[in-house]
Amino acid sequence: MATQRGNSTRLGMFVLAAMAVLIVALFLIGRNQHLLGSHLTLRAQFKNVAGLRLGNNVRYAGIEVGTVKKMQIIDDTTLEVSMLVNKEMRTVIRKNAVASLGADGLMGNKVVNILPQKGEADYVQSGDILSSRHAVEIDDVMRTLAGTSDNIRDITDGLKVTVAKINDSEGVWDLLSDKTLAINIKNASRNLDRATANAEIMTREVRQIVTDVNAGKGPVGALLKDTAMARDLQQSVRQLEAVAGHADKLATDLDAITRNIEKDINEGKGPVNLVLKDTAVAANISRTLHNVEKGTFNFNQNMEALKQNFLFRGYFRRKDREKTRQEPVN
Repeated sequence: MATQRGNSTRLGMFVLAAMAVLIVALFLIGRNQHLLGSHLTLRAQFKNVAGLRLGNNVRYAGIEVGTVKKMQIIDDTTLEVSMLVNKEMRTVIRKNAVASLGADGLMGNKVVNILPQKGEADYVQSGDILSSRHAVEIDDVMRTLAGTSDNIRDITDGLKVTVAKINDSEGVWDLLSDKTLAINIKNASRNLDRATANAEIMTREVRQIVTDVNAGKGPVGALLKDTAMARDLQQSVRQLEAVAGHADKLATDLDAITRNIEKDINEGKGPVNLVLKDTAVAANISRTLHNVEKGTFNFNQNMEALKQNFLFRGYFRRKDREKTRQEPVN
């Protein structure tokens, strides 16, 4: 009887131990600890792993391929996460892959996402450290949304003030209710179009004039391009300078002759006195003086016309400026 009771006790203890082992095994398998299969270990370093727990899933391109095995602090700014990954991924994941932290749904657990990258690279081996990328945290998103909400509130308040001012402004409503405003705007637009078209036509014409001048067409083009005409013009200017010099000398001589004649008249001697007494001589002299006066008048008219000519206008203006500078200042 005692032996049967002892066997029942041992059997009960064995059943309880077996159930405990089964429960633990089922729990570990449920947590994807890969106790029943081979695996490789990959590592990644992050600055913040808030919300990540041991046993959380590891995904490659959205597919679950492992779990988080271990987390440890490397230094004050670096945390290292060790991951158990299926051994079949040895020929899939390359060393240039990037690990980042994400969420399993909007409010779900944290997961480690391994993202493939472009370019050729060797396949990973157990113990390799993958590059990491900082993920956007919910707190950062919330802070950004809070700032955006504040900005929207400020904009709304400003719009309220602006709308209130518009509602209180009689000038704005008069402007909006003015039926002639649209007509005036259309007319102004048409005038602007015509002005633009005219400006374009003028631009084409000016461009054509410049082209003709560069090609030596027309009097201006010939003047600018024809070297022979330029030499003739220089020669004409030199001749005008000589004529002007002779005219100045002639005026000086005439002035001296006039003073001598006046002296002879006043003193009653010399040939002038004879001329004054001889009526025939006086008549000849009168005709001569008339002819001289007529010739002088024609010469002055020719000189004035020459001054107004566009080829010699600059020369005479330059002479006038030089004469003005040479005159003494009172």
